[in-house]
Amino acid sequence: MDRPSPSDRLAFKSEGVVIAVVAFALTRGTVADLLATDSGFATEVSAVLVLAVGFGVVLYGINLAVSARDRTYTRTVLVWFVAGAAGVGVLLGPLMTASSPGNATAVVAAVGIVGGGAGLLVGIRGAEAERRQATVDRQIEQARLLNRILRHEVRNSVTILRGHSELLFEEREETADRSKTAITDAIARIERAVDETRFLTVGTVDGGSALGPVRLDEAIRRHAERTGRAESAVSVRSVTVRADRYVDRLLDELVALPGWADAVADPLAVDVRDRYVELSVTAPGAWLSAREREVLVEGVPEQERNDVDYGVPVLRLLAARYDGDLGVDATGDATTVRVRLPRTDRTVAGSDTPGIASGTLWRTLGIGLAAGVAMGAFFQGTTGTLPVIGALYGASVSSVGWIAHLFHSAVFATVFTVARSELTDGLFGDTVGVSVAAGVAYGLFLWFVMAGVVMSLWLNAVGIATPIPNLDSASLVGHLLWGGLVGALSATLPPPPDRQAVRDRLLAVIGR
Repeated sequence: MDRPSPSDRLAFKSEGVVIAVVAFALTRGTVADLLATDSGFATEVSAVLVLAVGFGVVLYGINLAVSARDRTYTRTVLVWFVAGAAGVGVLLGPLMTASSPGNATAVVAAVGIVGGGAGLLVGIRGAEAERRQATVDRQIEQARLLNRILRHEVRNSVTILRGHSELLFEEREETADRSKTAITDAIARIERAVDETRFLTVGTVDGGSALGPVRLDEAIRRHAERTGRAESAVSVRSVTVRADRYVDRLLDELVALPGWADAVADPLAVDVRDRYVELSVTAPGAWLSAREREVLVEGVPEQERNDVDYGVPVLRLLAARYDGDLGVDATGDATTVRVRLPRTDRTVAGSDTPGIASGTLWRTLGIGLAAGVAMGAFFQGTTGTLPVIGALYGASVSSVGWIAHLFHSAVFATVFTVARSELTDGLFGDTVGVSVAAGVAYGLFLWFVMAGVVMSLWLNAVGIATPIPNLDSASLVGHLLWGGLVGALSATLPPPPDRQAVRDRLLAVIGR
């Protein structure tokens, strides 16, 4: 499937990892080299700015890798990032290199970082536009189907009711039974139309906010009871998907597709995988028409098609509503229709999108920067070791040290947020005390492993002799301070307001 399932929450989006690695490679050992030369104040300022942009792109890549974005979104961003880095590098790289022949590698890397950052912004806007367009397309399909139902089912049924009601009022005994049957059928058609209309309007208005965990095995059992087919009650272990009560309708429409009057095959097959559940029906022959296949795979057409039953577009729209995929396999002997629904490991209602929500990542960025400023101020006022952090990137200057330190702080704060999100059984609680304790323990780990061992190895690799492990008391205090602040802010800082709510509020104020 194109989207990672919520049950596979730790599966990183590889596109974000690629962005982070490429941006880090361009930044480390190339852009910072400009600061080690005597190229003038303007060049040094430009290098510091490019260094900040490079770290920002790396941080965005890391956040994208653990975010709740689907893979279509991340692929769009990656393509634009690569295109921006390569395009600007090809266009401006030779010119910049000619003007600074002594720093050709660093200049090309700087141009690549700036181009990649610009491409990243374009990619984000493009991916957001594609996401909104996909939602609009689904709503248009729902509106088309709703219009068809209202125009045909309801109007025709009302016509039948009106005509046969007049016959009943005339008290013609020879037509009474026929009229009662016709009225009953018309009422059933209206009830079905109302039910379909409710699904279509709910799916359009709430945008999926009403979705929650649904036990698929229980839905299949209900389907078997409704249809009276014992073979429909396939053995399925307990598994949940993110859906709503209309998942029953999806099962009914899927199984009803072939028409089972002469079929002897099992009507429903269920394949439970690690990341998704595949529901499929198979029957002999080419029982799916070309128009039905087109609606299932490509969507509800703009031109009305009365030769396609309502069940086909309903199945298509429900699968899209649940972030599922539809597929058709046709051979000379049989035809199979498959619906893949992402699994969720949640058993209660709530957000279960895979990864960390965008608002949470922005909040984490603020926490990491705030804790990093406090820790950096402590180091600046006591040991003055921030330039040593800059040496990791090729320039032992305070400005690079501060930028690198804040970058590290934001990255490690993101790791802390991911751990809080993924670890269960109350290891990380929501109380302030537990969160602070977890943050302090995390700070202790960073002091011993990252600062004491990894940083020492890194400094020795760049030619600065450092004992291994390098464990001093000032560094310990700084890391404990950082961890405590991250833990406290993670438990007390409110989530950022919804962007749409802020936009609506601003528009309301402007409208006054």
